[in-house]
Amino acid sequence: MKSWIERAGFFLLAIFAVLYIAAKIHFFTRYWSLGAGKYLEEHRYFWMGMTVVGGAAALLSWIKNRIEKPKSD
Repeated sequence: MKSWIERAGFFLLAIFAVLYIAAKIHFFTRYWSLGAGKYLEEHRYFWMGMTVVGGAAALLSWIKNRIEKPKSD
């Protein structure tokens, strides 16, 4: 189970990195001169994607800690 969780965590990290890099490439190729307002408006999908991936990583970490935590009865 531990190796599955580690692989899923690595996969989520890779997805986050791809989304971040894609957002930066998109910004530098299209919105360099348009300002921050247009940047935030057009990049909401990137931000939402990174938020979902971050939430999934936090949930995975919580599950991992619950599984590894010894039960004290």
